[in-house]
Amino acid sequence: MLQDQLLIFDKWQKEFINEKKVLNMSKSTIMNYSNVLNRFYDYYGNYEDRLKFYEIDRSFVLSFISSLGNIKENTKNLYITVIKSFFTYVSKYNQKGIDFKDRFLDLKAKVQKSDPEYLSNEEYDILVKYLASVVKPKSFLQYRNRLILKILLFTGIRASELLGIKMEDIVLMKEEDVYKIKILGKGNKIRFVYISTDAIENEFLFIKDYITNYIAETSKGRVMARSELYIMIEKLFKRLGIKKSGVHLLRHTFGKKMVQKNINLSTIKELMGHENIQTTMIYARSDENNMITAIRLL
Repeated sequence: MLQDQLLIFDKWQKEFINEKKVLNMSKSTIMNYSNVLNRFYDYYGNYEDRLKFYEIDRSFVLSFISSLGNIKENTKNLYITVIKSFFTYVSKYNQKGIDFKDRFLDLKAKVQKSDPEYLSNEEYDILVKYLASVVKPKSFLQYRNRLILKILLFTGIRASELLGIKMEDIVLMKEEDVYKIKILGKGNKIRFVYISTDAIENEFLFIKDYITNYIAETSKGRVMARSELYIMIEKLFKRLGIKKSGVHLLRHTFGKKMVQKNINLSTIKELMGHENIQTTMIYARSDENNMITAIRLL
């Protein structure tokens, strides 16, 4: 019986992951989904009490989460989210009329919210000064890297979104003196971000002669891996004496800068591609300097 149930599990898992690929989800997302379900599959196969696939319930999932040991709440939430998404898919397409949704309705891990890390004003100025300096000698990699960094820092897009930008997605709006960039965001939603012509014109025009399709191409014509993007930024930060890390740091810095410039939160939400304005609100939390400034205005 167990072998039959494992075959059922395997069938649904393959179909579920295949759907994610068809929907053009990022490779990292698909890998995360696969890793979670592979561990869940192994746990199911070794579970002492024989349980039919369609009998999997809340207590079984909690038992699996508990077996993972002392992991972070965010990691627990990832596992729960993937498993719930998987069984939502099974509920939708199984021919037996079995609905798992009610079984996992209140299943979630508590996530402790923390303020995002971003560049200090001093670190931001150091990075901007570097990006404004003259490139000598003229090098494809230096121009490409600067273009990538400027777009990340001055538009706040995600790393996965940056890696998906094609040369044709960047269009000059002469009257506005900005470049309009087409972004394919989460859930394949298209949005547009903008960056001043002066900010990237030199880099953009230079790499046109080297790039065949994507702006984040290597000298061999393939798109950079996310890990390569991370390493590139890490090396630069170390060189500039910035003791912080992560590509997402630039996105958080953009969000914080927009708030400091009193940009409307709804506008920031649209630019950053947030589904919920509550996500945007994390950049609006007051710090000590803001509170002191407010008091002085009384």
